[in-house]
Amino acid sequence: MTVKPFDGLQSQGDAGDPAELGGLGSQPLSVVSGFSAEDKDHDDLEGDSPLAKEDHPPELKGLEREETEVVRVLSTLRSPSHDRIKLPPKPHNPLKAFLWWYLSWAVPGMGMFSEAYMIFAIGNIKPFLSIDYPHCIGEVEPVTCKPNTVDSIEYVEICGVIFGMLSLGFLGDIIGRKWGSRLTMTIMFIGGVLLTSASSTNDSAFLAFFLFALAFYGVGVGGEYPMASSSAAERAEGSKEMRKKRGETVVLTFSQQGWGNFANTLVIIILLAMQGATGLVSQHQAEVTWRVQFAVGTFICLVVMIYRWFYLEESEVWKAEKADMDHKREDEEGGAKGLINEDYKRRFREYWIIVRFYWPRLFITCIGWVANDFAFYGNKLSQSKFISVISGPDATQYTKMQWTLLNSGVALVGYYFAAFTIDRSWWGRRRMQFLYFFSSFWNQFGPNCTTWLVAGEVYPTDVRAFFHGISAAFGKAGAAIAAAIFENVSTRDTYYASAAAGIVGFVITVIFLPDTTGLDLGEIDRMNRYMVEGQYDKYYGEAINPKYLSLYERWRGYGRHYDRERDEEQKRLQGIE
Repeated sequence: MTVKPFDGLQSQGDAGDPAELGGLGSQPLSVVSGFSAEDKDHDDLEGDSPLAKEDHPPELKGLEREETEVVRVLSTLRSPSHDRIKLPPKPHNPLKAFLWWYLSWAVPGMGMFSEAYMIFAIGNIKPFLSIDYPHCIGEVEPVTCKPNTVDSIEYVEICGVIFGMLSLGFLGDIIGRKWGSRLTMTIMFIGGVLLTSASSTNDSAFLAFFLFALAFYGVGVGGEYPMASSSAAERAEGSKEMRKKRGETVVLTFSQQGWGNFANTLVIIILLAMQGATGLVSQHQAEVTWRVQFAVGTFICLVVMIYRWFYLEESEVWKAEKADMDHKREDEEGGAKGLINEDYKRRFREYWIIVRFYWPRLFITCIGWVANDFAFYGNKLSQSKFISVISGPDATQYTKMQWTLLNSGVALVGYYFAAFTIDRSWWGRRRMQFLYFFSSFWNQFGPNCTTWLVAGEVYPTDVRAFFHGISAAFGKAGAAIAAAIFENVSTRDTYYASAAAGIVGFVITVIFLPDTTGLDLGEIDRMNRYMVEGQYDKYYGEAINPKYLSLYERWRGYGRHYDRERDEEQKRLQGIE
């Protein structure tokens, strides 16, 4: 019988209740597999097939050949073990133990530190650019730059980020996390050099060059999102010891974004203080401030880039999954590697199969991120107005930056509250994303961390980076929409719109977001094998355990085939311990 991709998923509603079918050991394998002895439209097993020999497992003896073929297919649907990393023993010295723990997430998170330092810098340095280029960005008469071009600074940045999320996220699943991370940081370093050196005697030419550099840097930033999230999730998944703290590991990596934001504000304050610019800021002082702070960020990118080119290792989980898939594809092609075009066709076919199953998850990781970024942007806009109120109408840039630093520090604490509670069974991913409140602390403690985390957890390794990139791109699109709307509405309407986005995010989180707290991501990869082979209704494992499914997925019956005993039988058949 010919097995067609996704046939099992299409017919899951007719597959019957698992409780009625019984376990693998208590029923004929024809019942378990869905094949009957009357099915004859398949090719006979080759004579040299291991399952056709006399020494095949006892449970296969006496089966019809159709049944044996299905069992043979099921026996190959295993995902390679994710237990690939052996952690070194922790030092007994408390100081060394703390340093070991800190470096385990701080170093992988330096990409997020670098992107946040430079991206958040745009909002921080805009007042200084206005002083340095008063007739272009500062709108002092005579105006030398088109207002629409000046207003496009934020949009150009977001467009570059979205392009990087989609393109580099797609590439990251093909070329690997190591090469993807190298590529993103190289782009960011070049972009940083361009931003630092942007200059021209003509204001319009300067603005055009600055916008190009900003978009170029944004491409690298966009790629860092899926690379960092996927790498962090797989790094934690590769070790039994770290698997129970996967959420903590990923969120701590993400927390470097908060440190990047904090560090940029602190660097600007230090530069102003060193120049004695605690009152009015001169044009020269403004130029030194925005250029040097960019130079500091570019130097950080250089250090991270060198580390990645010489010391970064490939994700063991991604490497194992890719090697296994390549081996299966070579077997299908008779031992010959397929053409590049054929490989891409096969990959897009797999994307289509996975999208048809995972569309509820893609919906929540995309639209949930849109809602968060929409509300978050409204919060940031309100923050700038709030700081202007509490600092007074005559406050200097130095004073305003101090208030901004305080706000960044409060937000930073939220990352750590998220990291140290997200793996707790009484809290988890879904409850944390309920926190659609509109202050810096609660946003980092809640949805800003979880949107980044779950988009790298709920998908198979084969598509993890790309689907994370798609989700993040939707989030940035939400930020762009918010920027366009909030420029034309009152402060009160801004609050209302942000609150509405938060409510939408809360509702769709309750309905569509699965809670993967405690789920071995290897099970998602294993279920993916069943899907692409058209055997989804034969999968009984933990990935469809109702406690790991969303309300929508439970309602649609995604977990109706969950059966731990059957799954254990299949694992023994597949040689999984």
